[in-house]
Amino acid sequence: MDPYSYLNKEPYKLWIGGEFLPSDSKKTFDILNPVTNETIATAYEGGISDTEKAIRCARKALDEGNWGQLTQLERSQLLLKMRDVLKKRAEEFACLETLNCGKVYPGSLYYEIPAGIDGFEYYAGKARCLEGKVIPVAGGKFLNYVLWQPHGVVAEILPWNGPFMMGCQKVAAILGAGNTVIIKPSSWASLSVLALASAFQEAGFPPGVVNILTGPGSVVGETLVNSNEVDFVSMTGGTATGRRILELSAHTVKDVALELGGKSPNIMFGDVEIENAVRWGIAAFTLNQGQVCVAGTRLILHESIYEQVLSGIAIGCEAFKPGDGFDFFRGVNFGPVIHRDHAAKIWEYIDIAKKEGARLITGGEPYTDPALAKGNFVPPTVFADVTPQMRIFQEEVFGPVLTVSKFKTEEEAISLANATRYGLAGAVFTNDIKRAHRVVEQMKAGQVYINTYYSKGLCESPGCGWKESGVGGSGIYKYMHPKTVFVDLNKESAPPF
Repeated sequence: MDPYSYLNKEPYKLWIGGEFLPSDSKKTFDILNPVTNETIATAYEGGISDTEKAIRCARKALDEGNWGQLTQLERSQLLLKMRDVLKKRAEEFACLETLNCGKVYPGSLYYEIPAGIDGFEYYAGKARCLEGKVIPVAGGKFLNYVLWQPHGVVAEILPWNGPFMMGCQKVAAILGAGNTVIIKPSSWASLSVLALASAFQEAGFPPGVVNILTGPGSVVGETLVNSNEVDFVSMTGGTATGRRILELSAHTVKDVALELGGKSPNIMFGDVEIENAVRWGIAAFTLNQGQVCVAGTRLILHESIYEQVLSGIAIGCEAFKPGDGFDFFRGVNFGPVIHRDHAAKIWEYIDIAKKEGARLITGGEPYTDPALAKGNFVPPTVFADVTPQMRIFQEEVFGPVLTVSKFKTEEEAISLANATRYGLAGAVFTNDIKRAHRVVEQMKAGQVYINTYYSKGLCESPGCGWKESGVGGSGIYKYMHPKTVFVDLNKESAPPF
């Protein structure tokens, strides 16, 4: 297998109205491999005129094309065709995702790509069973029923930490609901999403139903949010970007859904099995090099197991082998973070933690290997004795950095868990099932795990962020809105006034 053989030699084009097009400006940008920071491909950078063209095409496909007239069965069948196309090309997309995002190849091939493909299968089924409801009103003299209908033209702004998996799951829901879509991937991680265009073409989606264009969020993203012709904007990314979208959306009063940052707590009580606690404590903050929105980056440990778990986590973290994700057969199991700028931000937080007086347990210093120095590698880093007053406790790092805090009582653990402005996810580890449910009930987060970490049903049971971690719903109904209908069943009727 040669992963580089899947790369286009010419710049990747925008996909607008069923055509592969260069941007109007003909401007391109480099696509980098974070393992080496070398350019592996180029892509056209979309601008305002390209975005407006995509909006017109999406609008036309919805209002004048046959997309809006397709039955649920016909939409479902197209989604299943897309599933089949992607299954045939799974290796290609796994290579692209690994090259562009610095992932470990088996994780791409056996988890993220299948999870993305499953989105099309899952929402192909959901598209055929979207149900409303009938509500008894006025003693049976009137029929009241509620319909769920698509928003219309949806703009989906994707993150860079899992563009294929999250992109497929979200776009499948958008299409299953009957919307048309404009997809904007991150410039840092656009390869696999740009390659999706040819898969949509192969699957036979009508022109303009799916449009894909790259470009800066300040240009493409803001044009999408400002447009009166875009009915709904969905974004996964940082809280600062979410605030900007909310601000801009006020001009058109359009619906938005925002999946934002997190600083998720992972509480472990003294009755846990130590080896298991160590394994989950490490996994919760090192998956995808810590670049996971729900990552358990705040470990809250009972005082009776504090030093023992810390010691085990240090040993486990030091056993990671960093490198190119395609060298997994040599034991590589830890890749780089996405970009030099992001790595610099993580190192800044590590320096802040040291200055704040947090106790460094492991990591915290750059790798000395010259090969690793070329890339954006940050070792798993653990700080102990972290208090809520420290920035490292409060602010999202989005990298492999763990803060560890000590508690004595259940009440103290809950207080520490809720002591940030975020409310995305959280976990509790304990053998006392009553205590587990008490703690879950009081945790202010949209997705919580007991004696495990990470979702086991990304499509089936999506979570919603609380507090500054999100706005809007989840799943297929996120991309639809309700309509309530009243029907007069009386033999004779007149206005009641």
